[in-house]
Amino acid sequence: MLDFSETSISSPSSDHFYSTEVPHRKSKPTHQKVKNVGVNPCVRPKSVHPKKVIFPVSSSLDPITIGSKRPEASDIKIIGGRNYDLRQPIPVKYNEVRERFLAARKNFWTPNDIPMGEDKLQWQTGKLTEAEMWLFKTNISYLTAGDNLVPDNLVNAIFQHITANEMRQYLRWVMSEEANHIESYLFILESFGLDEKGQGQIFTLYQEMPALVEKVNWNLTFSNHLVKSDAPVGSPEAIRPLLEDLISYYIFEYLFFPLGFSQIFALARKGKLRNTAQQYSYIWRDEAQHSANGAWLIRQIIKENPKCWDTTMQKRVQAIVNEAVRLETLHAQVVMPDGGILGMPINTYIDFAKFIGDNICKNLGVEPIFGIKTHPMPWISEYELNQEVNFFEGRVREYQTGSQLNWD
Repeated sequence: MLDFSETSISSPSSDHFYSTEVPHRKSKPTHQKVKNVGVNPCVRPKSVHPKKVIFPVSSSLDPITIGSKRPEASDIKIIGGRNYDLRQPIPVKYNEVRERFLAARKNFWTPNDIPMGEDKLQWQTGKLTEAEMWLFKTNISYLTAGDNLVPDNLVNAIFQHITANEMRQYLRWVMSEEANHIESYLFILESFGLDEKGQGQIFTLYQEMPALVEKVNWNLTFSNHLVKSDAPVGSPEAIRPLLEDLISYYIFEYLFFPLGFSQIFALARKGKLRNTAQQYSYIWRDEAQHSANGAWLIRQIIKENPKCWDTTMQKRVQAIVNEAVRLETLHAQVVMPDGGILGMPINTYIDFAKFIGDNICKNLGVEPIFGIKTHPMPWISEYELNQEVNFFEGRVREYQTGSQLNWD
């Protein structure tokens, strides 16, 4: 091994190096014996192989450098992509994500597009029963908090893991739609003639209800677990909490939201709050696309990182779904203390939650856990807007249980 320390290689004197004078040689140099440093000239030195360079996962905070590599489609990964500029919108590798973004732009709407006069009259003239009023207030309180959770999770927990520009672009659009949903809830209460104090009492109502607080904190637990993980981005140790977080928010948009919407749709079937139900129908159309994207993203991560999809992870999915249905059951018991409302008994509502829970299991390729095979509330499809496929009938084309999944 060559030694480049100061003791082995002497550097010229700085005074001599910069001198313009030629030094006088006082005497002939004497020959000195070369010290044996222990190198055997007959032994072939070991070849030194250069270490493989492992680039860090690409980040939107990476500084620009001259001549940065333009990514090829083969370089791009949905998560954990390395050594390319995330700011480049091309090439597009995941065309279905790009198409989803373009379709979502065509569906943009604003709350003001929907007149609220009929609901305002019902609210101000006491047309809602006490139970219906309670259901509405708790409903919009929870949904408003929930629609704040989704973009916060994307910004704080998810975005740094995504290394495909088309997915990052669609998630930016998702955040704008969630902002529009929050504006919709605010617009509904404003249209009823409520002042800021009255609105605030409704928006904070969920904070007084342990079952709803637990439900909100459930999603936040997954967000915080991912954010606080010490595992390097892109590593197997980081992918597991990422998958768990994505699954919890897929449940949020595919299970918690439709169950919440169904409460208002049930009132609308009785001629109550039909304008609000129309607002919710537009929100649901957006959420249907969000949840479809969430399922696709989870499956794509699994496809590109199959070792993470072991038996332990699949059982974890079932446990997460089971816990979500438990939380939804507690929610129902609090907001419908009399056993439901006309046209929607609480037992049917809970079966609906289990039915969706089984759908989630199937969509992620694990064994269903509740065995609810028939839609308990088929009438809810009346409130879907222009869905190409019924929200609860979307499936992966090939479904099988076990560690090996064949996704479309």
